[in-house]
Amino acid sequence: MEKEINCVNSKIILDYVKKHNKSDYPGLLKDLDSEIDSLPNPEKFLRDPNNWVSCTVVSKLWERARLLFDDEMTAFKIARHTIENTTLGYAQRIIVKAFWSTEKALKHAQIINDKWNRSKKIELLKIEKNRAVVRLHWDPQMDVSKDMCLYNQGIYSFIPIIWGGKPATCIEECCFFEGAPYCEYRFGWPARNRFHEIFSRFYTSKSVLMETIEEMEKDKKIIKNKYEEVNRLNVELNKKIKQLMAIQETGKAIISILELEKLLTIIMNLLGNVCRINRALILLVNEDKKSLEYIHGTGMDGDVPDEVKDYNVPLDRVSNILVRVVSTGRPEYVPDVKSSTLRKENIMLTHVKPTSVYVVPLITRSKVIGVIATDAVDGKGVPKETREILEIFGPQIAIAIENARLYTTLQDQMEDLKRSHALLSRSEKFSFLGNLAARLAHEIKNPLTAIGTFIQLLPKKYDDEEFRNDFHEIAMEETNRVNSLISELLDLVKTKESRFEFNDLHGLIDKMILLISPQSNVRKIEVIREYDPDIAQIKMDTEKIKQVILNILSNAIEFTPQGGEIRVSTKNRIENENPKTVHIEIKDNGPGIPESMINKIFDPYFTTKHKNNMHSGTGLGLFIAHQHIQDHGGSIEVKSEVNEGTTFILTLPYEPPRELLSRVQGKNHANSRD
Repeated sequence: MEKEINCVNSKIILDYVKKHNKSDYPGLLKDLDSEIDSLPNPEKFLRDPNNWVSCTVVSKLWERARLLFDDEMTAFKIARHTIENTTLGYAQRIIVKAFWSTEKALKHAQIINDKWNRSKKIELLKIEKNRAVVRLHWDPQMDVSKDMCLYNQGIYSFIPIIWGGKPATCIEECCFFEGAPYCEYRFGWPARNRFHEIFSRFYTSKSVLMETIEEMEKDKKIIKNKYEEVNRLNVELNKKIKQLMAIQETGKAIISILELEKLLTIIMNLLGNVCRINRALILLVNEDKKSLEYIHGTGMDGDVPDEVKDYNVPLDRVSNILVRVVSTGRPEYVPDVKSSTLRKENIMLTHVKPTSVYVVPLITRSKVIGVIATDAVDGKGVPKETREILEIFGPQIAIAIENARLYTTLQDQMEDLKRSHALLSRSEKFSFLGNLAARLAHEIKNPLTAIGTFIQLLPKKYDDEEFRNDFHEIAMEETNRVNSLISELLDLVKTKESRFEFNDLHGLIDKMILLISPQSNVRKIEVIREYDPDIAQIKMDTEKIKQVILNILSNAIEFTPQGGEIRVSTKNRIENENPKTVHIEIKDNGPGIPESMINKIFDPYFTTKHKNNMHSGTGLGLFIAHQHIQDHGGSIEVKSEVNEGTTFILTLPYEPPRELLSRVQGKNHANSRD
């Protein structure tokens, strides 16, 4: 709403209507402006000379007053009433009176106008003795009306009365509201003798002084009352701020709690502190049973009765106030239970015995999940302030309860998942043992068959030196093969605990490269090293990492063609400006691995090596390497393209995760006690 005209102008209209219409304002103050309509006391606002409103508001008041009295000259008559009864407002009246005469007042008309009106400019076109010509230039952007023109004619006509003179004559030469560019008035007033003028000055000065003192005394009372009102509002505001801050902090606290029973207890304590609630019950919707049932309560003498704990009511019983709140999603308040229509035989009423009841819905995601029912603290009903806070607080409580319920459901699902995982793991172990036994039987059967055949023939061909030499060579070869197989199987099956210590990663890799150097030199394979110099020592199980590096390097040697190359590189991986992990890449330029096999290379017994003089393998090496890297909290992945070579990427943390270290330390400690 624009501030275009002072409320002194609306006050004079209200004063006139109040006096001449027996204090009745039928429709005068309705639908003036959305801001004014929303005020608790619009009339008080429109009577306060410290307030300003738009021209539209005042124009509506002028029009309604004119229609009320069915008189086109109502605005002119209100002007006369204003002058005769000095209802201009003391500041305006004193300023006007201080000019001593009509002539001087007209000369300062613009000054007077500017203090209470921004809708027009006043031009004093001519003034001489007891005659004057005045033009009013109205602002066309403002919602001004003919009533305002008539009011100004009346003011100028009756203004001489202020100094004891007679009314002036007023002739309107032209009117803005009839198409002219301005309103022009010609005034004439009776001349006064010199004695009367001197007396008027003396009288006026004294009158102004007395009226000023009188009005200042009134203002003192007004200021005192306003100060007390402001102080009261400040106290209430501070109280509201504290409550809102408490609600905010409470909301943060309860949303972080995921254990339902603990959460409900804390909610009840907070309701007691923040909302000053003495007794309260929380009931939640049971979707499976289609009912509302008790979940938690506080404030009752002794323990909560079993009848209350077992309370549940079907959701289709809308005559029940609790169910009705769930159904509508709107709070309900019963100030006096005794005189209400509530069914007095209800279990809640007979055991809890509330004097009043206020029920708030718990709503989250546009769904009512339950209610909070509370009673008055002192038997005088639940205060409005408490009800308002509960309505604000309700959605936060609903979110917290829903989160806790979801967390409980998630915990149950996790437990089910753990049990399923344990069963699956047990099944996988049995399957693994079955495969292991079958594989072991198959791998050992062939060598034993060969050895058995030679042993059967040995008595007959004992004297055959060539046979004995062949038998010895084949028997030793097959025995070593069985021994190698059993050693790998033992490495796989036995649970060797990790022993972490800081070690030089590059030094360890160099040693493994040295171990495979006889094979690489024979086949003229160049091993290229690209180490990151910024890599410090890392915490690792040295033996396991040796086995991983050696296994991958050995595979690379076997698959790299004569005269090829193997590239070993390391690199720091930085996160948040700190080195967190180390990447180790071992790349060969061999035939590569078909895409269909890449996802299987870490499976036990899977191998791409053909059993011949060049390649041999059990398919357990990479499986064991994968296990060792996981024991460090790291990862191993492979990238390969046919005829382009294969790259193994190892990721190791500088230090294994704490939970891994704690678990290992706990097992090592247990083993040391054993």
